[in-house]
Amino acid sequence: MKYKLFVSDFDGTLGKAPGKIEPETVAAIKEYEKKGGIFAVCTGRMFSSILPICREYGLKGLVISYQGAMINDVATGKTIFEGGMDYKLAAEVADFLINFGVTALADIDDVMHLSCECPYTEFYEASCKVKGVHTPDLVKYILKEKRTVLKVGGMGEIDKIKRVTDEINAKYGDRLVANNGAPMLVEVVDKRYDKKFSVEYLAKYYNVPFSEVIAVGDSTNDIELLSGEWHGVAVGDAREELKRVAKEITVPYADRPVEYLLRKYCL
Repeated sequence: MKYKLFVSDFDGTLGKAPGKIEPETVAAIKEYEKKGGIFAVCTGRMFSSILPICREYGLKGLVISYQGAMINDVATGKTIFEGGMDYKLAAEVADFLINFGVTALADIDDVMHLSCECPYTEFYEASCKVKGVHTPDLVKYILKEKRTVLKVGGMGEIDKIKRVTDEINAKYGDRLVANNGAPMLVEVVDKRYDKKFSVEYLAKYYNVPFSEVIAVGDSTNDIELLSGEWHGVAVGDAREELKRVAKEITVPYADRPVEYLLRKYCL
């Protein structure tokens, strides 16, 4: 077994919306775990969105959500780690998004608060099986609650989302990471608690050296996931920005990349 710890993004890598994983992939994961391997999911989704999927398919151990800001135990639901963004900075980013003309969201205590409802938010809720809370004055709400914000996001037209992603990275790049889990979605997280941080956390938690860690993803919100000292792999039909940082490009999603990599390196 070349890699003892296997970390996978969910949407477009391990499974597809709203939460399907191919049976051949599940069987390969079970075989890998029986041989002593550790399999973990690392997603931008909310914990409440990814947990039922993990349990339905018998995935165990730790699951990473909010792009690294939250790590939980699948069996108990217990929070092992929670980071996130300072509420004042989160309010500033939410205000920036709203003024840019996109719907803003803020995830606090595993609840998604939306500045308004629109077709994009309806699609997101259906895809991830979550329901947001309509919070018209979102910025004031964040400032009033004074709680750590796991993730700030925006939803809207694809061209507008691309522009606002670039502008947030230019303005806040020293503190935050803005990327796109989907073309109509920008996700903003604290740079200290991104997907790279979460893989480092898991490797230390399980006492696995980076040389025995493999991570795989498909979108720009997986750039940090693939950017560590471990073996970072991009799905064959991943975004070009991700392929440029990957150490390996594997088969496309239709050919079950997680199963393919498990059989190539671990089984």
